[in-house]
Amino acid sequence: MHPTLARLVRVLPRSQVDPALRPVPAPARSDIHRPSLIEVLQKRQEEAGADYPSNIRIESLEAKTALRGLPRDARKKLAEMLKEH
Repeated sequence: MHPTLARLVRVLPRSQVDPALRPVPAPARSDIHRPSLIEVLQKRQEEAGADYPSNIRIESLEAKTALRGLPRDARKKLAEMLKEH
């Protein structure tokens, strides 16, 4: 019988693991400015110059007035989809 990964791995409860060995994720800092996806893509486009693929188009929503003519429920859905997290 050959050893398999399921035979070699043993799952331990957290109570048996020393707290010093458990990795703690770094807290997210809200005071550091993280660039938006559009900003990152625009920077890549500027750096690549003519080598940037022509089939990738980067457009940002300039103003909320772009959604003004839509029905209210459609506006909410579109605004949520355009919002970056």
